[in-house]
Amino acid sequence: MNKLTLYRDIFKNADWQTNQNDVPSNIADWLFYSASLTQKLQMVSSNISVEITQEDWQAVSLSKNFAKYPEEQTAWVREILLKGDSTPWIFAQTIFPQATIDNVAQVIPNLGETPIGLWLFPQEPIRQNLEWAFDSKTELYARRSLLLLKDYPLEICELFLAEFPFEPT
Repeated sequence: MNKLTLYRDIFKNADWQTNQNDVPSNIADWLFYSASLTQKLQMVSSNISVEITQEDWQAVSLSKNFAKYPEEQTAWVREILLKGDSTPWIFAQTIFPQATIDNVAQVIPNLGETPIGLWLFPQEPIRQNLEWAFDSKTELYARRSLLLLKDYPLEICELFLAEFPFEPT
């Protein structure tokens, strides 16, 4: 199994939690950060870069977070490695249902190596939820957010990789 498949499986099989107890404070500072994670990363490293690992239209089964939308639909799925000083720190997967792209996020398929957060957060999305998980096999933490951008949903999952510097900020 390659690393990307492993990362996707962690998202798919995670036991998502909302309770914020029992998370070490240096990890909680990152997991429960509600603004742009990219901007927070820029405070730790001046050299943040994006490596696109996959980006295309896919038929997806949307999570229960998308309750008012059909379970199966076409979505723009973007997967990236967010790197600090050329070291992969975060694997991120963002799912934009087609209606979201068509109505409020037409720029996303052409974003290239720009981090989504730098485009998204100036638009003032509303975070509907923030969940987290710990994968005991890899000892990696993940978080998942459902955001509404002018009432259109998108989901962002972020996996903090082993090299991530969970230091107090």
